[in-house]
Amino acid sequence: MMERVKIYGAALLAIFIICQPSYGQDIGIERPKLEIPKPATLGQVPIVGFTFPGMASPYNQTNRTNDALAVWRADQQRMAQQRAYLEQLNRELAELGALYDFPSKLGHREGTQSYMQAFDELSSMLDGKRQLDLKRAVFLVENAYFNNQGTYQDFEQQIHNFADLTKQFITQQGWDINDPMTPLVALHKMFADTVMIEGRGTEDNLIHYPITYDAEDYRGIEDLTKLFVSKLLATGTGQCYSMPQLYLILAEELGGQAWLTYAPQHSFIKFKDGNNNWHNLELTNGHLASESFLMASGYVNAETIQSGMYMDTLSMKETIASKLVDLAYGYGYKYGYDPIMVKMLDKALQAHPVNPSGLMLKANYYTVQTDYIYALKGRNTQAFQQDLRAMEVFHKRNEFYSRIDQLGYQTMPPEAYEAWLKSLDNYKAEQESRKQILTMERTLKKN
Repeated sequence: MMERVKIYGAALLAIFIICQPSYGQDIGIERPKLEIPKPATLGQVPIVGFTFPGMASPYNQTNRTNDALAVWRADQQRMAQQRAYLEQLNRELAELGALYDFPSKLGHREGTQSYMQAFDELSSMLDGKRQLDLKRAVFLVENAYFNNQGTYQDFEQQIHNFADLTKQFITQQGWDINDPMTPLVALHKMFADTVMIEGRGTEDNLIHYPITYDAEDYRGIEDLTKLFVSKLLATGTGQCYSMPQLYLILAEELGGQAWLTYAPQHSFIKFKDGNNNWHNLELTNGHLASESFLMASGYVNAETIQSGMYMDTLSMKETIASKLVDLAYGYGYKYGYDPIMVKMLDKALQAHPVNPSGLMLKANYYTVQTDYIYALKGRNTQAFQQDLRAMEVFHKRNEFYSRIDQLGYQTMPPEAYEAWLKSLDNYKAEQESRKQILTMERTLKKN
């Protein structure tokens, strides 16, 4: 199991992990739970219709005349009054609740149960009841979006096929598969270059083409599946969200060790070489990038570095927690904001409190909810402020934005991110990157 390795460096911040969708979209609304009335607020409720042992009761008296019938009728009347009171109370609570919370779509919309099944299994991983498994976690999140129409066996087979091709490439290069650097360098080749895989026996040679960057809707705004690993496997195209996840899955399959790391609206891979030096693998263009370059966008600062939000490695548990954030976002993307999203985000943030996407999504959640309640109040500020439940939601909103601000978050506009990403392609960085990769290849052990 991968343990977290703390990485410290200079600064850069932002609350999203990329090519992950922007969490500023309006995808629904939640409402806070109503406080359950305490018994004292309900007044004195008579005990009618039954007694406990030792209690005085008219039915225990020996003289059961017309008085007993009158008592029975009185009891029935009190029971009817009590039922009517409770029904009225429930109606009032339901009407009041409608001002603050949308009814959950869970169980009422096709596919919502798929999300609950994924949530239960991911939660079991985070609770230590199941093994932490990124391959399984990725499948669960993506298959929930497809209403559980896929099979894990098919997804596993695709991963196995890619891993098998990589092993064939390693064999024909004469590299030792047991060298921990071998899988990492070989996977870099498979992601970044055109590779000829020699046929086995009478089989024809196979040309494996590099994975290319999909610049169209790279944030998954119009089509969430643009961010899926399954889409990358099917098309050979991805972005800085799906590429690192596939790389990590394959590295684990082949016995290599690497870590997911966040930068503003971005994620990339960190790994160590044989000399214990750290490297940053930028899979969007296949380059190795320096710390200074990754922080050159200007949206990373000391607070985000110190908190571990950016430029730090994620443990496997934190990486699985990020998939739970993805599950919450996917649910909202399909069905709108819903109370189940808060449950998912709370679980994720419990495992990774500085997860940038999780914090921002929850802040957005309470922002949309606050605006919804404010609209119901006729946008009357005084009426809103006098409503304790409305103000509770408002304070939750402010609390999360305050946490985000304390972590040093700065909004990185899409055009700034795109300009920074394009700068990765400059000739000097490419030449330096290729030199480092060639050096690593030369140091690999031979069989």
